[in-house]
Amino acid sequence: MENPNTTITFSSADRIRQLNDIDQDVAKLINSAGLAIQALSNASPDSSSTHDGSLQAHKTQFKEATAQYFALLSSIDVRLRRQVYALEEASVLGPDSNSRTGETTGAGTTGTGGPGSGGAANPLDISWLNSRKDTVGKDKESELWASARQFVEQLETDKPNGDPEDMQVD
Repeated sequence: MENPNTTITFSSADRIRQLNDIDQDVAKLINSAGLAIQALSNASPDSSSTHDGSLQAHKTQFKEATAQYFALLSSIDVRLRRQVYALEEASVLGPDSNSRTGETTGAGTTGTGGPGSGGAANPLDISWLNSRKDTVGKDKESELWASARQFVEQLETDKPNGDPEDMQVD
């Protein structure tokens, strides 16, 4: 018999595989929600099932779909919590005990790593991410303007000289 105090260590690849499995289950979750909504409509029940179009068939399909939905939702919730705890153990995410109890120490800041707390800033904190300089949009816009300018110049050079027909705009 195994020692109950042994801990299982997962590698980064294992964690990524687990997240991929969760991702696939989220797709199944959305599908089961769609099946439950479909059962509430006048559409015929799921074509893969043996149900006819009766009210009882719709009720049965709805119950099956909602049971699958809540089972998947519970499973996803538990596995995501495990992933968060693993990140906290690896010190990638700091434990946030105040947010679990519903307490906050200011506008969107918690007691861990917030301003004035003396703790290091959490690199995944949304305020920290929002404060970073964002030039991607501006760079893309200038790139598009340059290509548009080049396109217009190309149109002007391709137009034969003395052509009485100009481009007409409605």
